[in-house]
Amino acid sequence: MIEFSKQISEKWNIPAEAAEAVCNAYEKGDSPYYLAEYNSEFSMDMSISMLWEIFDFLQEMDELGSKKKRAINAYMKADLISPELERRINFTTNPFELDDLLIPMRPNPRSRGQIAVNKGLKPLAERLMAQEDESVVLEELAEPYVGKDPSLKSVDDVIQGVKDVLAEMVAYDETVRAMAREFASEDGFFEVTPKNKKDAAFASYVGRSVSINELSMEELLRLFMAEDRKLARVKLGVQLFRIGELLRHHFITNPDAAGFDLICATIDESWLRLLQPIVERDVKIKLREQAEQWASKRLMSDLEKLCIDEASAGTLLIVDAGLPKQINFITVSSTGELLGTTTERKVTPDATIVPGERLKQFFGRYRPERIAIVDNDGASVAEELIKRIFADVEDVPGIFRSKPATAANASCDWIGRELGTLLDDVMKRLYADALLILKPVSLLPKVGLDFYSVHPFQQLVTQERFQRILGRIRTAASLRSGIPVKDILDSAIREIPSVSAKQLQAIVAADKEGQLTTKNDMLKVAGMTEVVFRNIAGFIVISGADSPLDRTVIHPDFYDWFFEIAEQLNVSIETLVTEPEYLRSFQSDDFHKKVIIEKKIIPQLNASRRHLMQPAGKVRRKLKLNEVEEGTIISGRVTNITPFGVFVNIHAVCDGLIHISQLADEYVESPDQVVSVNDRVDVRVLKVDIKKRRISLSMRNLGTMAPKVRPSRGQLDNLAEHFKNR
Repeated sequence: MIEFSKQISEKWNIPAEAAEAVCNAYEKGDSPYYLAEYNSEFSMDMSISMLWEIFDFLQEMDELGSKKKRAINAYMKADLISPELERRINFTTNPFELDDLLIPMRPNPRSRGQIAVNKGLKPLAERLMAQEDESVVLEELAEPYVGKDPSLKSVDDVIQGVKDVLAEMVAYDETVRAMAREFASEDGFFEVTPKNKKDAAFASYVGRSVSINELSMEELLRLFMAEDRKLARVKLGVQLFRIGELLRHHFITNPDAAGFDLICATIDESWLRLLQPIVERDVKIKLREQAEQWASKRLMSDLEKLCIDEASAGTLLIVDAGLPKQINFITVSSTGELLGTTTERKVTPDATIVPGERLKQFFGRYRPERIAIVDNDGASVAEELIKRIFADVEDVPGIFRSKPATAANASCDWIGRELGTLLDDVMKRLYADALLILKPVSLLPKVGLDFYSVHPFQQLVTQERFQRILGRIRTAASLRSGIPVKDILDSAIREIPSVSAKQLQAIVAADKEGQLTTKNDMLKVAGMTEVVFRNIAGFIVISGADSPLDRTVIHPDFYDWFFEIAEQLNVSIETLVTEPEYLRSFQSDDFHKKVIIEKKIIPQLNASRRHLMQPAGKVRRKLKLNEVEEGTIISGRVTNITPFGVFVNIHAVCDGLIHISQLADEYVESPDQVVSVNDRVDVRVLKVDIKKRRISLSMRNLGTMAPKVRPSRGQLDNLAEHFKNR
């Protein structure tokens, strides 16, 4: 793939070295998810969107490889291959160019031109195309071929056959095809014929030829999609006299040659019968691909923002009081997850509306940030009920009315399949109403792309492309939040291209057997490769690991950085993991390293909070005394305070002691001036006495983590007495 680095560098405007690195990463099996998040060579300068664009291009080149092999083999069989031609084939990125090279090698045996060739008329066609005969007329040249085949009964039959051969010679000339495509792309126009002439969507196109250059990318997509749905016919056209002049200029070298008129007529026929359909197809494919790539960039960027906003949005509660005897309530998360349902009995019109205790508890449990009231005959009743629920509350959720979904909009097979046993028909419709209000991006692939629209371009690209974009966004978001090792079989880890289901099953099996205590232990799993480990290790969380780093989405490649930072700042690894702000104090001459810490590592640690807060799935083994290293800085919990010092649980077989003289860099009168029971503190291991089972600890000389000494009770009393006596 390195041979395409130059095209990549030019197309995406990146340095040549970066383009080569991307090609190498693709060949090694690395995924854009890994490169964008953990590979410092790419993560700072290339977005995951750009990486996917480049990877898609390289995959297209991979798929083009089989066609290249066919082209080379065809020319080798015809003994027409040359080093220059082989190099040209191998380095092309244009599928149309390969088609142009292959067509003459594999002509259609049933075409009119090939039938004429089989009748022996090719030599005459080549002689006429050479345009060297000036002193003879066409009929004289055709006369000797009469009768060579039973169908060649006259000179006119011969001339017609030669014309068919010449037409294919014109149409299959690779230079002509490339030239015609370029001409049509730059100077072509579209004639749009709608199926319904009164359709307002096509009013601006009807009755005129629209230059391709006048159309925006969005307009192109709308026209192509309309053609796919058979709502309109979009025909590519060119000015015939200009394309004819262009082709004649290419072929005519001697206007006085025999057959000049025949060649001119053949060029016109070749364009209309053979070239024009091919050029129209190819140009429309090229324009559509360009427009879809443009739309894909917008979609990737906009949908990523929508997913971020969606994840931080609050709960929606939707109320429907349209039924005669009851009011229905349903709560849905911002991502479309059904949270709960309840009902409230309707009171008679003359009775006072008083919300029941159960309904108040329902509101208190889900704390909706938005409340939608279905706009029907019971809307005023529902609104009055909600006002009474929040009568004594200052922070009232936003309340608005929504139109009920139509029968067509409310029908969703997915709701029936997933929630058919949980919801009755009324609640299903209400849930559909909620989804149509929220329009959650993350749920769209499940409910179907036709259920609701989340972006103006959703209907302008193919469903396959839109699904692919959505899938990549959802996968990237899920991976960035971390996947517990026990959950990897049904997780986004499966979407990483180089990973197989068998490898994931082996990892889960190893975890169940207690073989995974660190991320690096995955390297020992049967069938694991360095490529797979590199691509998944950062995203997988080992919940029961001893090291806090293994319980985060930090990649093992960065562990050495943490040890370096911890040593420089005199803090424990656990403190860096739980309080990422300390990383900003790290001093380094490498500006790139500082940027990675700010842009990647700190967000990764923040994303790992939910894993660090969860209780470990396995009981961590306590460290033996000979495993506690002197001089290291570790984190622990204060278990007891005495007049002479503080005992700290550092997850060893016995607690360590910080003598009062080692509690701070300044004088300490009483230990409670520095710590309290259950405080988490960073300590340095001074000495381990295995025989006496003692661990001596210190909190002195910890730099940024140096403890603050509070005034003692005696000092506060003396200060109070001082001010009292003034």
